[in-house]
Amino acid sequence: MYKRLLVLFLSFGTIIAFGYALGGLGGYMFDQGKPKVIAAGLIGGIVSAYIALKVWRTYLDDIDRENEDARLQNENDRPKDEPQFTDEK
Repeated sequence: MYKRLLVLFLSFGTIIAFGYALGGLGGYMFDQGKPKVIAAGLIGGIVSAYIALKVWRTYLDDIDRENEDARLQNENDRPKDEPQFTDEK
């Protein structure tokens, strides 16, 4: 659950950081461009997106591991099929 929330907040951070980069770039339309804001927004957005993808991948690995454990547990709990003799068919 915490990994999903972390990914959510990192995704918000990515969108906000790229928004700042676009805002700094849009300032050039009014002769007030800010290259530091553009660079900070791009770097922050890329780093935030990268971390969000890595955390999401670990979350998916955890889910796969839990599903595999549940499948193995289910197979172990199931009674074994006993072979039928020809007379019982």
